[in-house]
Amino acid sequence: MITTHPTGAALGVLMKARTINPLSRLFQRELATLLDKLELQRDKLSAVIIGFDADQGATSHELEHLMALTPAQAADCMHMLTAYNALLLRLENLGVPVIAALAGEVSGHALGLALACPHRIGLHDARLSLPQVQLGLAPVAGEIARTVRLAGVQAAMPLLLDGVVLSATQAQQAGLLHAIAAGEAELAQLTANVQDTRASRQPWQARHYRLPGGALDSAPLRALLQAAPARLRERAGGPHPAAEAILCAMVEGLQVDFAHALHIESRYFCQTAINPALRKGVSPL
Repeated sequence: MITTHPTGAALGVLMKARTINPLSRLFQRELATLLDKLELQRDKLSAVIIGFDADQGATSHELEHLMALTPAQAADCMHMLTAYNALLLRLENLGVPVIAALAGEVSGHALGLALACPHRIGLHDARLSLPQVQLGLAPVAGEIARTVRLAGVQAAMPLLLDGVVLSATQAQQAGLLHAIAAGEAELAQLTANVQDTRASRQPWQARHYRLPGGALDSAPLRALLQAAPARLRERAGGPHPAAEAILCAMVEGLQVDFAHALHIESRYFCQTAINPALRKGVSPL
């Protein structure tokens, strides 16, 4: 599921996109083993460069990874997600540049893990998506909290509430990619430039961070959010529980610190996942 290879003073990591699953104990163990290795070697590493092997069918892997949760399993779901979020926070705060090198289709949990990398560089063919809403689910494991803090509320809405696919250019404009490479040679040069800076933190970890596109209490955003629930129902022709849950997680998560935003996001995921009625009309799993 996870392989590593030296790249000069950096360490290359390749993850099989289909296997990335917050609710898999096997994947969590592999990720924890990788993090143990990285933390032991970080004084010797110039960077960690993470790529994703998106094999055929990987864009629909959310269908395979969803647990058939019952209300009795909600507590276990929350426990698993808390453990997974802790692993991503270790990656995010490793102390050396962690760079996601994105190419082709980067979807769902793979994109969620990439967003936990403080530096994200895409090849020109990269296409980013969070399709969970189309499956009647809320994204999880920081996919909402990080997307909103990177892109701002309005720019994050198409990705989170509609499940649209962003081109590399659109992702860069939204703040999800730092740079776009025309080919492998330019990608290598861009990752080398990041290694030279040694900077490795997310924008919201800075003291004077401001939410892109305006704060929640700004007049334009207040108007947008007031109208959003009605627009969601109008587009769906009735209630859309998953989209409404995502919208709530977006807004509520911005009113608390990042750790609490992750907890809120997990609760909304479990709410949509444990109730099959909320996924009425969604393709069966």
